[in-house]
Amino acid sequence: MAMPSKKPKLDTFRKVANACGGILSDIAANLGVERSTIYTWCNDDEQFAQALEDSRERFVDLAESNLRKLVAGVPAIEKDENGEKRFAGWIERPSETAIIFTLKTRGKKRGYVERQEVTGADGAELIPPRTLSPEEARQYGLKLNEEY
Repeated sequence: MAMPSKKPKLDTFRKVANACGGILSDIAANLGVERSTIYTWCNDDEQFAQALEDSRERFVDLAESNLRKLVAGVPAIEKDENGEKRFAGWIERPSETAIIFTLKTRGKKRGYVERQEVTGADGAELIPPRTLSPEEARQYGLKLNEEY
């Protein structure tokens, strides 16, 4: 049985796309259509394409917001006998993994990047500089072809 392909109103599409985080398969399932139908709607209608893109950006915003919480942690705050707020431990500790991820991706300009320098023994080049002239290389290639 073929799925219906009636195009919904833009507002309905936008709400479904936002609720599904811009994930095409989920949007299609919720609207009762194939993924290809969503592609067609977006190719034919710039407003649908923009609504899909906006829903994907909102989803990334949500991920960033949650990443911020993971990096900062969630402190437990209580009031002392004077009514002053004070730190009383963690509801959720900062995530080392989230901190490392954030520094590696968003802290590159500050030097938080892993680089691998590949060299030979004592820093020598792994690939020797060109030592054969073009004619010598051609002769060497011919010799190899004869041998193999």
